[in-house]
Amino acid sequence: MEKEPLNANLSVLAYFLKITILKLKQTKMELEFWWFWLLAGILLLVAEMVTGTFYLLWLGVSALVAAVLAYLFPELYWLPPAAASLSGVALIFLTKPLTARLRQVRGYTDPVHLLTNQYAEVLEPITPGKLGIVRVGTEVWSACAQEELLPGQRVLVVQQSSTVLQVVPIK
Repeated sequence: MEKEPLNANLSVLAYFLKITILKLKQTKMELEFWWFWLLAGILLLVAEMVTGTFYLLWLGVSALVAAVLAYLFPELYWLPPAAASLSGVALIFLTKPLTARLRQVRGYTDPVHLLTNQYAEVLEPITPGKLGIVRVGTEVWSACAQEELLPGQRVLVVQQSSTVLQVVPIK
């Protein structure tokens, strides 16, 4: 069996490559507008997973709404941005009422109020205007007080913010 010359194989490969390039030039490969909205929506939803604020969630949903409208009505360039803007603003303003309604569901307890009226022990001194450290059960928290409190002193938690407890001495 006789081997074909290498040049013949290369010329066939070059021929197919040339035909492929010509076909790609004839076909206009345009990226459609709705892809940008879809990509923006996906990126915003991924960013929401990182932040957990609900605001990026609504913007991501709005971008996905715009992607659907851009796909269905490609000739109306004004429709997707308008729909994304209106739905984004509406959803952002509805975040507070929606989350407030979820908090009123039976059985929901807000973790912010779990430590109020609990007893604690001062671990590091607390002075007015300077935070100290207290232990409530097995948890350690930053705390502030209106008067000086020394380590080992028992206190009562009267208010809880996200990271600081307001305490008063037990008398």
